[in-house]
Amino acid sequence: MEVEAKFSLPDQEYLHRLHVTTRLAGFPLAKGQTKVVHDTYMDTPERKILAGGYACRFRQEADGLRITLKGIGGAFGAIHKREEMELILPAVQPIEEWPTCPLREKMFQLSNGERINPLFEMHQTRVIRSVRQLGQTIAELSLDDVHVTAGSNEQSYYELEVELKPLGNEGQLTAIAEALQQKWQLRPEHLSKFERALILLDSQSEDVAPGAQILETLARIAERDDWHGLRSRAWLALDKGLSNDEVGRQVDRSKRTIRRWAEEFRKSGLGIFPSAILEGTLPSVFPHQGKIRAEEAPPIPAPPTLPALPSIKIPEKPGLQADDSMAEVTRKTLSFQFQHMLFHEPGTQLGQEAEELHDMRVATRRMRAALRVFGDYLDKKKWAAFEKDLRRTGRVLGEVRDLDVFWEKTQLYQDTLSPERKEELSALQKVWQAERDQARDRLLNHLASERYRKFKESFSEFLETREAGAAPVFGKAGEPQPRRLRHAAPVILYRQWAAMRAFEEWTIGPDVPLVRLHQLRIASKGLRYSLEFLEEVLGPESKLLVKELKKLQDHLGNLQDAVVASNLLRDFLTWGTWGHSHSKKAPPLPIAPVVAPGVATYLAARQAELQELPATFPQVWSRIVSQEFKQNLISALKVL
Repeated sequence: MEVEAKFSLPDQEYLHRLHVTTRLAGFPLAKGQTKVVHDTYMDTPERKILAGGYACRFRQEADGLRITLKGIGGAFGAIHKREEMELILPAVQPIEEWPTCPLREKMFQLSNGERINPLFEMHQTRVIRSVRQLGQTIAELSLDDVHVTAGSNEQSYYELEVELKPLGNEGQLTAIAEALQQKWQLRPEHLSKFERALILLDSQSEDVAPGAQILETLARIAERDDWHGLRSRAWLALDKGLSNDEVGRQVDRSKRTIRRWAEEFRKSGLGIFPSAILEGTLPSVFPHQGKIRAEEAPPIPAPPTLPALPSIKIPEKPGLQADDSMAEVTRKTLSFQFQHMLFHEPGTQLGQEAEELHDMRVATRRMRAALRVFGDYLDKKKWAAFEKDLRRTGRVLGEVRDLDVFWEKTQLYQDTLSPERKEELSALQKVWQAERDQARDRLLNHLASERYRKFKESFSEFLETREAGAAPVFGKAGEPQPRRLRHAAPVILYRQWAAMRAFEEWTIGPDVPLVRLHQLRIASKGLRYSLEFLEEVLGPESKLLVKELKKLQDHLGNLQDAVVASNLLRDFLTWGTWGHSHSKKAPPLPIAPVVAPGVATYLAARQAELQELPATFPQVWSRIVSQEFKQNLISALKVL
């Protein structure tokens, strides 16, 4: 018997805040583990399993195909109690070939021996957190980003589930549910995910007029004085042919926001609303239950009314061991970073904290770096498609992050100006904001794309397989290849260090090309990332090495930022736009020069950095080429 509480999450802010809260109803929450799952729900052509009051789910996992048979209904408020049976098979098999068990017998009884076929598919990105009491897990909290594909319809929404575990009791689950309703002001979800998806599937029926029904439903919801009413009024205005600008003015939102709302509604339709809001507008599709009813609930308050919550990091270490194969080292390292990337995705989409985007980008960068650092020990063909998707994701994240870094440093400069000069860069800020809006739109479109969703799903499944993507154990002549971490680590680290030392004779003296210093910065990342990847199995000296490399990277990073900023500022003073002189089709020269003395003064300040930073570079570089650095590297490897 499965016992769980289910709640609808209204938006990404709720999802993100529940990612990072540390307690719920007084119970401590463990750090989350992110998992991407793909479910296919099955039934006979005449839906005999559904008619019998059950739903059949196929879920592909690392250890095989997990088949789950769940009872439908049994909801009382937020609490759902359902019969549940499970079976794991090595692969898809006809029911008659399943091993004898209660699930097989029940499936025969329900289907009457008929073939079962897919009904619809469900993709979920789940953050799973254990709810603890006295060190024991009493329940499991699951924060779900759900996307359903049912025929030609699609639906996306957020949901929270709290499943009771054997060491927990219903009193504890009730306390958690009450906290979610009272403190977090969440609405109980009366329908299962299966039931919601079935409504979506059956809304395609020919005897239903979806266009008229949707408009009627939107008109009813538009009367609400809350977030759902606001969006409904916007969609109704768009349906009348008004432009994004006109609709934005009506509901006091930006054109970009209206465009994103329109895209969400195009993909998910009425699925963007919790079932309690839709109650009474859709026909019943569950013959064993009769008409679905849901309790009326008060409007959901705006997310900012929720308390500020501390952030946490997951997980803390990848769990490397000296005897791990390099394929396992790669898999564990990428799994570690992939968890972080997914954890920071909701905050990145929400866009309220710049560090969320920064952390998601860092995780993506480090996954690509790990594939380069450990590449000699991998079958690169098996990793190629994933590396390509990581590069694409990193690019759209980087576009926004680089713009944020530019303005963060610009604000530091602004803080030094007198009050009467604060507006000197207002024209520059305007074109920067327009560029950032476009970059963020590209980022949000990418994160909402089918390709990105499929990448997360396939990558998650790949990373659950031990020895995934390993290179052959023996060479062409049959000789064994180095494959253990304790054998490969010295080669990896000395090679990365040698790549840095190659710059030694070319970075000392006057007039060192700035591009060469940028190349050194890239090389220093290789050694730093390698040390951080392997920190668990190295000696404590590795932390001292990373500390020195960070100083070098910060110095060279500030220098590269000054180079990029100077180019962008010169572009603005020439064209009055953001960086268009570097595009393939440059705009025509302006009729009159751009008059922005404040920007010219700022450009002079950034160019001064291009003189100061190279002059102080030798002091930082001397620490890297010192005997102490070399001895620390040797000592860090001795433990292997």
